[in-house]
Amino acid sequence: MITREIKIQGIVQGVGFRPFIKNLADSLNIKGSVTNTSQGVIIKANLWDEELSKFIKKIKEKAPVLSHIVDIEVKDIEHIDFKEFSIENSENLGGITLIPPDMAICNECRDEILDIGERRFFYPFTNCTNCGPRYSIIEKLPYDRINTTMKEFEMCDECEKEYRNTSDRRYHAQPIACSSCGPKVMLNFKGRIIENQEEAFKRVADYIDNGGIVAVKGLGGYHLICSAEQDEAVLKLRQLKKRATKPFAVMAENIQTIKRYAVVPSSVEEMITRPESPIVIFEWFRRPFSDYVAPDSNKIGVMAAYTPLHVVLFQFMKTKFIIATSGNHKDEPIAKNQEEAERNLSEFTDVFLHHNREIFQRVDDSVCALTDYGYILFRRARGYAPYPVALKSESQEEIFACGANLKSSLLFYKQGFAFLSQYIGDLDNIETEQMYGEVHNNMQSLFNIYPKVAVVDYHSQYRSTMFAEKRYKKIYKVQHHVAHFASNLAENSYYGNAIGIVMDGFGLGVDNLGWGGEIFIKEKNQVKRHCHIKNYVQPGLDSAAKNPVRMVISYLYSENLLDKILPKLIEAGYTTEQEVSLIKLAVDRKLNSIETSAAGRLFESAGSLTLFKRSNEYEGELAVLFENLTFKECNRQYEFIYEDNEIKLHKAFEEMVEDIINNENKRIISSKFHNGMVEVLYKICLDLREKYNLSTIAFSGGVMQNIYLSSKLYDKLSSNGFQVLTHKKVPANDAGIALGQVYCYLNQIVLKY
Repeated sequence: MITREIKIQGIVQGVGFRPFIKNLADSLNIKGSVTNTSQGVIIKANLWDEELSKFIKKIKEKAPVLSHIVDIEVKDIEHIDFKEFSIENSENLGGITLIPPDMAICNECRDEILDIGERRFFYPFTNCTNCGPRYSIIEKLPYDRINTTMKEFEMCDECEKEYRNTSDRRYHAQPIACSSCGPKVMLNFKGRIIENQEEAFKRVADYIDNGGIVAVKGLGGYHLICSAEQDEAVLKLRQLKKRATKPFAVMAENIQTIKRYAVVPSSVEEMITRPESPIVIFEWFRRPFSDYVAPDSNKIGVMAAYTPLHVVLFQFMKTKFIIATSGNHKDEPIAKNQEEAERNLSEFTDVFLHHNREIFQRVDDSVCALTDYGYILFRRARGYAPYPVALKSESQEEIFACGANLKSSLLFYKQGFAFLSQYIGDLDNIETEQMYGEVHNNMQSLFNIYPKVAVVDYHSQYRSTMFAEKRYKKIYKVQHHVAHFASNLAENSYYGNAIGIVMDGFGLGVDNLGWGGEIFIKEKNQVKRHCHIKNYVQPGLDSAAKNPVRMVISYLYSENLLDKILPKLIEAGYTTEQEVSLIKLAVDRKLNSIETSAAGRLFESAGSLTLFKRSNEYEGELAVLFENLTFKECNRQYEFIYEDNEIKLHKAFEEMVEDIINNENKRIISSKFHNGMVEVLYKICLDLREKYNLSTIAFSGGVMQNIYLSSKLYDKLSSNGFQVLTHKKVPANDAGIALGQVYCYLNQIVLKY
């Protein structure tokens, strides 16, 4: 027999891969060994060619649910006389190891903790090789218990037996634990410490049922939890979080509870019950909880209890739907330990349910929504990070990509793998900037990647750019929206020529103006800005994003439409003569202003004007509310004009102003605006296909997370012969920027302007 070495790369650690290989080998009477290494799983076995083919085929077909095989390499090695098939100790051989994300409790563990006859009945840290903490507890590689925050807990004899038993689903499950040997909860109830688990859960459940707010330590950080069914509790949380209208997500014990009260599309059910268990946004009418959960929208973010701790908590509560929102102040990182929680969250509550399993990496909940072309991620964190995107490149260079300033995520690249971090947040406060540095250092150490080069945004005042420039000598700059375009191409492993539709907020252009409504053409390694939304003055710079009324006045004044509608705006209390005079002066003289083509400003302004609301409470709020007004049955549209390589807005605004003056239905106004933008973008793509023979189109940018806009444009283009590339693994918003930055560096993308 020939001794073969089979190297398998991918998510193959912490997912039961070695016992799977041993059991498969035993069933096929194969002799050899398997080991975890920092390069992946390595199998050595005595196999004839026919046996090798059968073995690899079954590995691919029957691999563990949470595994993901990226590559299998086979080579002949010097003969070894194996007597049996064994699992060997882990080895560090250098190279790259892919780390599994944290995964939701599996059905077997869920059933186990709810079975009074099981020894893990109600144990809130139950897990196996198919579920539980991974990324949030791993301190270094290889992924063994001693290298995780579980090293503090010595296994009892019963857990040790399961851990060593190759036929047990907990074989080599590194976070394995039970009530005898594992982590425990501890309740600080208004200063009284309660260590008895049952009493702790009863107290917390009763407090929530009676309208209280509790800080609960979960998988990747603390949640602030209250009943979603009580108006007073939800309003109190809103007041404390300074979150007037932004929707909260709700958590239920399981999908069965959700389906009792909502019509759940099969695609939504599938996402809610996946091992990643993200928050899934879908339309839910006649909800069995407070209207204050989402006061201005029927779109609700929903998740099922994804940790055993949450499942146990639901057994003690009468409340069926809770709010479980990030345990932080606005724009700050989620609290991850007892000290941070009791210091930072004391304004919200004096009841804290702690546990003593340390969180190494903060990881927030992921958020997604369903479109006509599949699901899209709004926030990529638990369940997805740090799973990499594979990039085709022969470069051996290690690279750091710093991402953007808002919705920040960072990235490390090595040997064909781009490791995009979890969502970090907006870098406009010191706490989030500190978390950015924490994630940078943790990932660098974890993956053993120490780059010499950093890829940054054009904007020199981005905190991410400044961070990179302080730490890296070699700096490569990529324009913000080119990075968006490239992020989509990278995610889809696309390297050919394409059209890029990037509809986004502000990004600094090479002309030092604000870009954000761009149509790009990529030919080989050159990207050309073919056309864009017409530039308008953005008065007040960044403050215009928070106060769209300023851009509304700028748009209407620039197009000589302001006088026509101004009496109605003043009568409605939307603006004043004095404010209008100041903004007109800023536009005329370009005082504290910048010209911009940003689609983000355009859609926020359209929402602001339609709804007569002046300000965004959260980023893009009025654009979101504007989208919520759309309805598919409306086929009418405003006229956006494509000429001279610009999308001209005069005609569309003229028609929109007329409708507003005539008190047209707001839903019709919104639908006509969206439909008009879809039509002009479609016409541009037809023109580019004819002129440049381009039929592949990539969508990116935060505005392309507008489900109505992107779905309608996708349907129109794909039904007319275009190949449309969309984001699914990586957000279209700024959290995906780092991936586009590294793609541009590896392929030496040049922006022609």
